[in-house]
Amino acid sequence: MLIEQESVPAQPRENRPERTGGEPESSNPLVEVGENQRGKNLLRALRNREFAFFWGGQAVSQTGTWMQQFAQGWVVTTLASSAFALASVNLAASIPTLILMPFGGAAADRMERRRILLITQWVMAALAVLMGAFVLIGRLHLWHVWLIAGLLGLATAYDLPAYQSFYPQLVKREDLPQAIALNQATFNGSRVIGPALASWFVVRWGMAAAFFANGASFLAVIGSLLLIRPRATAAAISGPKNIQYFMAEGFRYVRESPHMLALFGLTAITTMFVFPNVAILMPFYVKHVLEVGPGSLGAIMVVSGAGAFLGAICLLALPRSARMGWIMSALFVIKLALFALAWSHNLGLAITAVAILSFGISSSLGVASTMVQESAPDALRGRVMSLYSLAFTGVMPFAAMAVAQLADVIGMRHELILSAVLYGISGMLLWRMLRKTNPRPLADQE
Repeated sequence: MLIEQESVPAQPRENRPERTGGEPESSNPLVEVGENQRGKNLLRALRNREFAFFWGGQAVSQTGTWMQQFAQGWVVTTLASSAFALASVNLAASIPTLILMPFGGAAADRMERRRILLITQWVMAALAVLMGAFVLIGRLHLWHVWLIAGLLGLATAYDLPAYQSFYPQLVKREDLPQAIALNQATFNGSRVIGPALASWFVVRWGMAAAFFANGASFLAVIGSLLLIRPRATAAAISGPKNIQYFMAEGFRYVRESPHMLALFGLTAITTMFVFPNVAILMPFYVKHVLEVGPGSLGAIMVVSGAGAFLGAICLLALPRSARMGWIMSALFVIKLALFALAWSHNLGLAITAVAILSFGISSSLGVASTMVQESAPDALRGRVMSLYSLAFTGVMPFAAMAVAQLADVIGMRHELILSAVLYGISGMLLWRMLRKTNPRPLADQE
């Protein structure tokens, strides 16, 4: 889909002019899709050949990513016995992303996104193979992990905005809701398959095999990108502008929209109080709180992925009118699951709590991501999504370090209780803000 919309100064959604004839204007393809149509042909987006290629390649690659995530977490716990060490790796990866993500968003709106993705995928593949080589020869040290994580963060700063603004170009405008939900489902589904495959690879061929498998998985994305025709960007059509103007335009759009700020805030508090406990500190929780081995970690990661996958699948048929209630329910479920993890003294309860927690995270972040995507104009999509990603990647390194340090000082059980309380309070305040600024459903506009 060739984007022909010019890059215009940022303007809050509710203040955009109306078209002649009294019909509200919407630069958003999602708003133009009725709820009845959402319930039909939920996999319609896959009928687009290029999107199907890209979606399949991403499914393979993301499975490899979760294989490496499993292996890397366990390797780091063998190099250092503190939760702080796990968080420090995440910090090393996140700092370059935090600094360079706005530039990556501007690049995604100025350059051909397919070309950016080809470059970043090759870089990420090489880094995975390098990590596997260090593990294979037994020469891996913590500083190696930090260095490779930092280089991976640099590539991610350009890869993520290009990815998030590229796949909407591959589908018809009315199919974009399904494309967003399918990508969310693929990401979370890979969390089920990835750790399970990693456990099998590690038992059969050793820890390095998981890293090599991840490196090979990038070839699926690269192959799919080579089958997709290049597309011009909106910025390329509207003419050149300097990088400072491009970045300021994205910041201005978000700053002037209270609706966007509330969505960014909900994502940020999930990253701050919840996600570090699931994605970063779970190896520490399994080894030092539950006192079980890597097989149990694999089981928890698989169940976590299953819960998240189910949450994403539910979004395929979620009507627009139910979004606010869904977010409220997810806030309650996440808080309850954090308390359950804090009180758990056996693997069964912990697995159940993680499944519920992952369902809630996937549901809330999936709805928020869809609402952000549908509000962002095509010409600003790369920059808006890069800033939205910063609500996750920008908060994550510092939150993970703080949560890990707190877990080392007061114990992870007490840290989980404190996280649940703070998340519940801040989540309710942001939900009330979102309810006040949420655009009217389509039925109300008509």
